[in-house]
Amino acid sequence: SCISIEIKMELNLSEIAKYIQIAKKNHKEGKLNEANQIYKNLINKKIFTYDLLISYGLFNKEINNLKIAKNLFTLSIKKYPLFIRPYLLLAEILSIENSFKEALKILFLAKKIEQKNSDVDYNLSIIYRKNKLYKEALSYINSALIISPKIEIYKILKADILIDNFQNQEAKQILGNLILDKNSNLYFKKELLFSRIFINQRDYVEAENTLLKLKNLFNNQPILFLNLSNLYFNNKAINKGIEVSKEGIKKFPNFIPLKFNLAVMYRNSGLLDSAINMHLEILDKDKYNFNSYYELSTLYDFSSHSDQLNNLLNIEIEKWTPIQKIYIGFSKANVYHSKGEFENSAYFLKIANDEKLKLQPSDLTKKLNTGEIYRNLKFENQEDLNKNSDNNCYLFIVGMPRCGSTLLENILSLNSGVTDLGEVFFLEESLKETEDLKKINDTYSKKVFDINSFNKIYTDKNLFNFLYCPIIYRFFPNSRIIHCTRNPLDNVLSIYRTNFINQSFSSSLKDIAKLYTYHMELMDEYKTQFGSIIYSYNHDQVVQNPEDSIRKLIDWLNWEWDEKYLSPQKNKRNVFTASSAQVRREINNHSINYWKKYKQLLKPLRSIFPTYDLLNG
Repeated sequence: SCISIEIKMELNLSEIAKYIQIAKKNHKEGKLNEANQIYKNLINKKIFTYDLLISYGLFNKEINNLKIAKNLFTLSIKKYPLFIRPYLLLAEILSIENSFKEALKILFLAKKIEQKNSDVDYNLSIIYRKNKLYKEALSYINSALIISPKIEIYKILKADILIDNFQNQEAKQILGNLILDKNSNLYFKKELLFSRIFINQRDYVEAENTLLKLKNLFNNQPILFLNLSNLYFNNKAINKGIEVSKEGIKKFPNFIPLKFNLAVMYRNSGLLDSAINMHLEILDKDKYNFNSYYELSTLYDFSSHSDQLNNLLNIEIEKWTPIQKIYIGFSKANVYHSKGEFENSAYFLKIANDEKLKLQPSDLTKKLNTGEIYRNLKFENQEDLNKNSDNNCYLFIVGMPRCGSTLLENILSLNSGVTDLGEVFFLEESLKETEDLKKINDTYSKKVFDINSFNKIYTDKNLFNFLYCPIIYRFFPNSRIIHCTRNPLDNVLSIYRTNFINQSFSSSLKDIAKLYTYHMELMDEYKTQFGSIIYSYNHDQVVQNPEDSIRKLIDWLNWEWDEKYLSPQKNKRNVFTASSAQVRREINNHSINYWKKYKQLLKPLRSIFPTYDLLNG
């Protein structure tokens, strides 16, 4: 029944405390309106006790009234500047809003008040970790553990950070020393971290076993279903991922991250209509879910959903956090591109990519340095070339992102004897793990066989393997390199139009262009040196004259010709790249010379590509 409470004009502290307890009780029982009314009545009477401000702030935080919660915690800091808790709570909300600089500023104010407060250091560590600044995150959690060495949640966070940084053994040791009640939330977190360690080590079976055991104990945890769906996605077990996501959504219908995962997996498995509908369902619940807007903008032109389209186009991008600006910018750019409004598209592309560069500076120099290391690598014994006993054929597809490589892999994987590995980092990882280069093939092959040991032909579509061509030539007998290219300006533009998360050079037009020209120079050199194992595959020629171009490729591979290679859109395989939607369409030349629509945007590249008319836009 509804409880209506009249609050008299004058109250002493014990009476205020009694009302706060009633409000807390109502909150606990789910009577939110009654709780809110009591809190509001007290606040309206200018009663600003510490307990009231914190309690009412926590109430609003829980019901997602973050603006009111922020105001209450800010007032609490102003009224009670030596109390640490409101600083921590305000910083937490700022972090939720991705206002990281402001959150850090608040926590450093708290640190000035109490230099040796482990909770402040713990929260600083959380903020830095969220920003992927693992060195700083580790420093602060270590500081928290020096002050309070027995607090288990601190140890859990340290293990979490170490796993982020692939320091799996150290994390394992910390977690292994934690003796926790099997029914506790900390035990749940500990076992989740163990599953992440197994994923880092590509022991997907053990990761799955760990999560399924937890599922029996903690079936009421939505994050568990999310982690299982992430596992199956990473392991490319899409059908299992879809199944567990649906199961989780049935139990937790309002848990949007699971719906988002399901939508992405629908896309990767070619169920594009289901992906579109799921993203639209997400936007019905959360009209500012910019991740779904971005995904949807790559799949659909919003032709039957004007409300969602208008909402996106009317969003004022300046108001939002940097990460949100990135997704809004790319989403709007995609929509304007589909509408043929290329000037507007270019405007939002620049905003999105400039924001990305602020968060993550370009990694161009690192890539160029890697290329030079292997370009200048000296080998002791030339006689040892290709003496490895491995009989498997690895087809290394190399080039720049967005060069047509997903279509190429789709064509090749129509051969039933081929296993498509996709964009794996096996070669790069093997080079880091192997001291003796003569053993590089063994290290790489073990990673491949952990996925599939039945076939003899494998496609590796990590495009940046062009940096390691001398290694492939010398230590991978029977292997071939297929160099995939397209019109350079179309390629540069397509990279700039794609929200690549882990390729920060992609946010700078000039850096994309510089890497393109460097990779062409490098591959021309390697074709001269290792020409017999390198095939030049031109995407533009393939989409304009499919039969002739694809026949030449199949002949070079010494495969038997089959008409199926001309219909790669019929390939039912799961695709995990940015081209997962485009590859479901018939081969077409629609994207050729799109750079001409963006001449003004590309004008700064005229000195890098002087043969193209970039002045007359």
